[in-house]
Amino acid sequence: MSSSSTPQQAGLCWFQADQWEQLKAVAEDADRLEATWAEWEAKSLEMIDVFATRGILIEKVWVDVQALIDWCAARDKPVNASTRAEYVTALMMEQKKQLPNPSMRAH
Repeated sequence: MSSSSTPQQAGLCWFQADQWEQLKAVAEDADRLEATWAEWEAKSLEMIDVFATRGILIEKVWVDVQALIDWCAARDKPVNASTRAEYVTALMMEQKKQLPNPSMRAH
């Protein structure tokens, strides 16, 4: 299988409905976020579908808002779209490290 037939993957912050107001309260870009979690979810699901038509698989990465806040604070960064994306990338990289490497199995 060539790499051109392997779908691209990307991560997307996925929030719980009960944490939406907390995110909006701390986000530097709160004015650019949807007013409600339901609006955000609908827009995000639509975006996932659009990317799928382009051969890009989007992985929902569950984000705890307090953990995001703590992560940003430890790095002296604001909570905004850029740092949310950076955080998701860090979470995905950490998940990959924890997966067993099939090439390392004993024969």
